[in-house]
Amino acid sequence: MGDEAVEWRRQGNAKYAEGLFEEAIECYSRALQSAPDDKFLFGNRAQANSQLKRYSETIADSMRSTEIDPTFAKGYLRTGNAMLRLGQLENALEQFQKAVLHGEQSAIKSVQDVQSLMADWEAVRPLDGAVNPTLLGRARALVQAAPCNSAMLHRFAVIADVSREWDSTVVVLRDALEWGQLSENAALRFQLATAFFHTACLEDCLRQFEQIPAHHVTPEMSALQEKCSSVQKLIASGKTYMKKKQFQWSYDAFTKAMGLVKPTELLILKYLSACRAVPLMHMQKYEDAIRECSCALEGNHYEWRTKALECRGFCFEMQNEFQLAMADYEKALSIQPNPETQKRLQALRQAKPRRKDYYQLLGVPKQADANIIKAAYRTLALKYHPDRQTCETEEERAVMKARFQEISEAYMVLGDSDKRARYDAGECVDTLDTPEHDPFILFNIVCGTLPENATVKQATVHRAKQCCFWSTCCLLGTVTCPCWCPVMFCRREEKVM
Repeated sequence: MGDEAVEWRRQGNAKYAEGLFEEAIECYSRALQSAPDDKFLFGNRAQANSQLKRYSETIADSMRSTEIDPTFAKGYLRTGNAMLRLGQLENALEQFQKAVLHGEQSAIKSVQDVQSLMADWEAVRPLDGAVNPTLLGRARALVQAAPCNSAMLHRFAVIADVSREWDSTVVVLRDALEWGQLSENAALRFQLATAFFHTACLEDCLRQFEQIPAHHVTPEMSALQEKCSSVQKLIASGKTYMKKKQFQWSYDAFTKAMGLVKPTELLILKYLSACRAVPLMHMQKYEDAIRECSCALEGNHYEWRTKALECRGFCFEMQNEFQLAMADYEKALSIQPNPETQKRLQALRQAKPRRKDYYQLLGVPKQADANIIKAAYRTLALKYHPDRQTCETEEERAVMKARFQEISEAYMVLGDSDKRARYDAGECVDTLDTPEHDPFILFNIVCGTLPENATVKQATVHRAKQCCFWSTCCLLGTVTCPCWCPVMFCRREEKVM
């Protein structure tokens, strides 16, 4: 190699070390003009092209290096790696085997990896029949190793869609479509748009459609684009009405958007539930707003859930549920800082303990007699009893359980004439000597299914009983009552099967 080629190679190596791969390629090309048969120069240029994801150029230079020297193991290794990135598994395997043959020990693992990937491809490749979600892991391994193969990317997206792993689809396809040779792939672009739609990223979804050439647009693509656009417009209308303080119109716009969404498009429904909760909150429909927020938060790990937490926290605060409010504010702040939320949380922490309004909890006036209080307790206890919440989310069940316990606490005071008189006189709740009472046992005593002076044994047996609503048996193994009695409840954790 002449001095000129040596100097260009030195400059190329320096540019490569600095991450200036284009300039490094130019230097190596200049060096090759003086030394056209130097395998190392072809190898260096191949490596620089690989860094720029120019795998076809990488393969050409690497194969030229092994033509010059058929024993050049690193040349085979580079060729195999580039072919692997393009998903050419059989060709990559052949190159890795040649590298091993010529002494490249690191290629042994590459051979094993490609053989494993070939088995994965055979498993996920069939297009007929139902897609098996358990293949997602194998499909993910394929696209990680071969991120520039459109067939493998497409198959991964199909399996991820069936598995509802749209986040994975977004990550994989967004990176893949940045590669020049895949950027105009309409099918992959549509799959990415679909994943964005399912993750409630409507603007990103529409942006993908903008990059699909008109002559590649299918009826299915047009349908999703129109649907996404309609939902986004309704959401924008709802937010505009919110700014104008037209809360009912805002709620109606979000509800109309929900009508365009399928029941299987769960995340968008959760997002719209979070949107609907805000106008409900402003209309002081706190129970409804809490329900919408709880629906939005169930199984939700996206950052926008902070809005639902803040909204629900405010509703709890307005209902004097201060512990629940603080818990939601703390969760929201752990996800995303917000000065206003921090201020409200700080105010709740510093506020003196406020006495609970037991009359408000039971929804009765202060002059209500014992019978009205008892009837109100029974009505609310039936409404919020944990065993009545079989169709609700975990978040809602936790709220219902807390309400049930508070209702029981309120009745323990207002249902006792002496404690009620002391409470009405302004005495602190903590000094009323209210015993720790199992709210479930209290419920059954008030409803008349358990005597007030029940023994521990009677209470234990009663907990184990099952009404025919559950279609189970009691402790004695006999069939339960022939018709359901709404006061016969027991705690799930103590069921005897």
